[in-house]
Amino acid sequence: FFASFFSLSSTMTLSMVRNPSLALPTFWTLYRRILTTTTQLLLPIAFASTLASHLAFIPKPPATLRRLSTFPTNQRLKSPPFAAVVDPTKSFSSAMSSSTSASSHPAPPKPRRDEDRVTYAGLPPPYLHWDATKNPRQAVDSPHPLLNPPVPIPDPYGWLRDDSRTNPEILDHLKRENEYSQSITSHLESVREGIYQEFLNSLQETDYSTPRSRGRYWYYTRTFEGKSYSAYCRAPKGSYGGGDNAVLPKIEWDGSKETPILPEEEIYLDVNELAKDKTYCSVGAVLPSPSHEYIAYTVDYSGDEKYELHVRNLRSGVDVALKVLDANGGKCGEDLLLEVSDSIEWGRDDNTLYYMTMDEQQRPFRLYQRRYWNASSGTNESAVETLLKEELDELYWCDVSKSLDEKHIFMDMASKETSEVWFLATEEEESVSSSNEENMKCIAPRRNKVLYEVEHAQNRWYIWTNVDNSPNMKLMTSPAVPDSADQWNLLLDSNDEPLFDGSLDTNTFKALESVLVLKNHVVISGREEGVPRVWVYNVDGKQMRKLEFEEEDYDVGLLGHYEANATSIGVAYDS
Repeated sequence: FFASFFSLSSTMTLSMVRNPSLALPTFWTLYRRILTTTTQLLLPIAFASTLASHLAFIPKPPATLRRLSTFPTNQRLKSPPFAAVVDPTKSFSSAMSSSTSASSHPAPPKPRRDEDRVTYAGLPPPYLHWDATKNPRQAVDSPHPLLNPPVPIPDPYGWLRDDSRTNPEILDHLKRENEYSQSITSHLESVREGIYQEFLNSLQETDYSTPRSRGRYWYYTRTFEGKSYSAYCRAPKGSYGGGDNAVLPKIEWDGSKETPILPEEEIYLDVNELAKDKTYCSVGAVLPSPSHEYIAYTVDYSGDEKYELHVRNLRSGVDVALKVLDANGGKCGEDLLLEVSDSIEWGRDDNTLYYMTMDEQQRPFRLYQRRYWNASSGTNESAVETLLKEELDELYWCDVSKSLDEKHIFMDMASKETSEVWFLATEEEESVSSSNEENMKCIAPRRNKVLYEVEHAQNRWYIWTNVDNSPNMKLMTSPAVPDSADQWNLLLDSNDEPLFDGSLDTNTFKALESVLVLKNHVVISGREEGVPRVWVYNVDGKQMRKLEFEEEDYDVGLLGHYEANATSIGVAYDS
């Protein structure tokens, strides 16, 4: 500013000396130039001064925020980021100070890195005798060959995997991680308790499920206030003088823990008792035997989804955990507990059980039959275990089920896009043999991207499937024979119109979700124009009717059904 001022002044003075008539215009030129230059210089300074005066009243952010605001993006964060739950009744500074004190926690435990550890992807060299099942590989249907030679992939934390859950170093690290988590969230304990109590206030803790007919009994579950697990209950139908065809009467219950739901109520499995003194307890399947004198149930006490298989005598209360058998049908020398999935079934009598075992990836893949499971209880027979079928393709998960009429055992194999079902007639279960590769027969060989499920009634298969590109699922039927795919036909009504053709036709838009096949009726649940529906199809009359409800918007679905000759159905309705 001053340099321009003196330069301009000297120039103007020299001009006025040479020509006095320019004195007044030159002065005004000098004044305007000085005023313009001063304004351009002082306005930014004034704005900056005003902004600084306003910023002086803003509280200074805590040290944690200042550190994070200048944190280099190419470095790894070594401490938890700043977080605060601000109480509106407290000042900003007090909230910040409490948050800062809450963030002073011990450093998180760090697992060691095994820098020399690698895993290989590719074709295992035969001369090294690698276990090919333990190496990463392409999908089974991949058109690309395996990498040859194999490529090493760094795996510094691979040592942390231990399927036996017994490695002391891993268990110690997990313990320290849990302790660290509890430490950094300890200030949230009151919040957790408040949320938990809010959930409890919205629940009816002492409650029961709808009793369902199964043979001579009504079966249902109960929950009790203050207890974490369910109790499995039953009551004899004979209490109502109706025998096996008794109709469930109106339940009159006062809402207390002590009052039974039905007369002569029996708690045959209390999961709260199973969970006593256990750090974890999860019950999978609970199934009464054909005579209703036993129950088979699966239970997981470790959380790794490997279940023990137990059978309980409901008269004596004796509970037997099934063990691994040796080649002669006796227990192995180590007396190992049998590990299964949560999918089990009884055979046609109390002597036979079916269950799935799992591979190293926890995938159910082998179906076994065990006859005379209670041989150790004083019978003259030896326990016999037979492998019926196995699925080695890792894309397919398997389970075992039984038709509602109890005439067939099914092994269902399914990936996300493809499925296949095998069956064994229960009247042939005594003739199965480990040397017979045809113990089970296939209903329809798998076809790429074709899903199907099967039920049986009156010597026919009832199939719901997306075959022929049917996104809404077709309902089909065929004779109950092996390899029946070429005999599948749409189930028709009395006008020879298909009940569910699986198409996207907007005029007849119906989507099928599940099917219940009874002796003389087929009950279908699905959607029509997006609304949940239930239809009942009379097999003899070929007539289908839809269950109607007064409200326009609702949700409806089927309850569990366990008797093929049922003359009534149960639905769950929610408005």
